[in-house]
Amino acid sequence: MQFVPGPGNAMTASTNDQPYTNAHIRAAWAVHGFTATGTVVGMAGLHSVIGGDARAAILWLIAAMVLDGIDGPIARRLDVDKRIPTLDGNALDLVIDFFTCTIIPVAFLDRFDVVPKGSLAPIGFVILSLSALWMARTDQETPDRWFRGFPAEWNVIIPTLYLAGLNQWINLSICIVMCLLMVTRIPFPHPVSVKPQRAISLTFMVLWIGSMTWLAIVRHPIS
Repeated sequence: MQFVPGPGNAMTASTNDQPYTNAHIRAAWAVHGFTATGTVVGMAGLHSVIGGDARAAILWLIAAMVLDGIDGPIARRLDVDKRIPTLDGNALDLVIDFFTCTIIPVAFLDRFDVVPKGSLAPIGFVILSLSALWMARTDQETPDRWFRGFPAEWNVIIPTLYLAGLNQWINLSICIVMCLLMVTRIPFPHPVSVKPQRAISLTFMVLWIGSMTWLAIVRHPIS
């Protein structure tokens, strides 16, 4: 059985007038469902932050990052936007990204004293505001999928600063610099989507994930 294009069928999608089958539609919904699990992973991370478990919070943030890196290429390969035109996968991804990449890291910033106490409210306000504005940009990416400006990946920056054990004022300075980079058009590579030097960017990403996982466990051993 196939979904036949028609005004009354919300699940209809076609490419070159060739309708998608039920299996195609189910596969697209499975990808969207996989993306949506980022909210569950993020909630687990936020719960860990509130509970003061830095190790678990970092590991959940890493899990969310891996999930985010996987779902996009799968969605593009399967043309899920065409198979389910009534659901905007990019909007779904941005909602989850703002939660896992910005809100939880700012909560982490607060809970684990990454920056000086007196600076927490202003830097938190700036990070949240600029990140929301960046994610609303219509020119986030170049045609070859480079980000324009720092892409609000605070889930990378803040846990790294915490595990590096740097001075709080140095951490604050780095956060300010990254905020400034968000409002520029300086290109930042997407480690999965950018084809040139993909092997290099993926290698660094894997090394970072491995290092962060190891450091989180070493500094906060599993009891």
